[in-house]
Amino acid sequence: MAAYLIRRFIRQAETSDLEEAIELRAALELYPPGHPGRPRSLRHLALCLPDRYESQGVVNDLEEVVTLRRAGLELCPRGHPDHAASLHNLACDLRKRFTEEAAISDLEESIELLRPALELRPPGHDDRFSTLHELALCLSIRYDKLGRVGDFEEAIMRGRAALDLRPPGHASRDKPLHHLACDLRKRFVKQAAIRDLEEAIELHCAASELRPSGHLDRSSTLHELALCLSKRYAKLGGVDDLNEAIKLGRAAPELHPPGYANRSESLHDLACDLRRRFVEQAATSDLQEAIELLCPALELRLRG
Repeated sequence: MAAYLIRRFIRQAETSDLEEAIELRAALELYPPGHPGRPRSLRHLALCLPDRYESQGVVNDLEEVVTLRRAGLELCPRGHPDHAASLHNLACDLRKRFTEEAAISDLEESIELLRPALELRPPGHDDRFSTLHELALCLSIRYDKLGRVGDFEEAIMRGRAALDLRPPGHASRDKPLHHLACDLRKRFVKQAAIRDLEEAIELHCAASELRPSGHLDRSSTLHELALCLSKRYAKLGGVDDLNEAIKLGRAAPELHPPGYANRSESLHDLACDLRRRFVEQAATSDLQEAIELLCPALELRLRG
């Protein structure tokens, strides 16, 4: 019954189906450890809870799903056909828990799980992209947290390999484009190699075409592209880059409504670019707008 409800939820996105499927976790109690039906029941419950976490943000669901993923991995040891999937799924949920709780041990474990999962998904494997992409993401996050240059270089290498598996025309190409561009922009900040910034801009432009108006992730790409153009202006002094950065920066907050987690960052960066243009052109309207943006940005950061 739970399996049918999950399928209908995937098709129709009715939250009531998801809630009912989770309530049917009693089926798991009828499959004690060692019962041949226990792995399937674990998988179904582990499918439901992440969906509810994504839609409702219930942290307890994430805690429970990590516990379920660990139990599922124990039932799928090395040599089991689902071992790679079990490694990958647990790694993804540990990375999500790191995002919530910032326990570096979760991120470290996630990376340790993804490496053997990648070995079990060699070139040509249908799921190799998802593990490559997840590993690149985790390494990039660990670089942000700990500053290990080796993590950063590997994240870019893995990101390029993931992008190769999503050639032009692929429906999911925007994600590896965006994340690789973000890592290249970060490397430019660290090493000041203009070629990294140029490539990041090219990749973000391509990602923005794949994230048209109405796309859920369009705002993040617009914001990153504006940031890259602003940095190229600071490096090379092209006023056109600054004007384009401001244009994109104005569009990003419109897609970040009040209450959005990154709204303060978008407001702050746009204000900085307007102040830079005021220094360049002495238009008082730019300075006034910058002040008007910084006030709500400050309020959001004080609340945070």
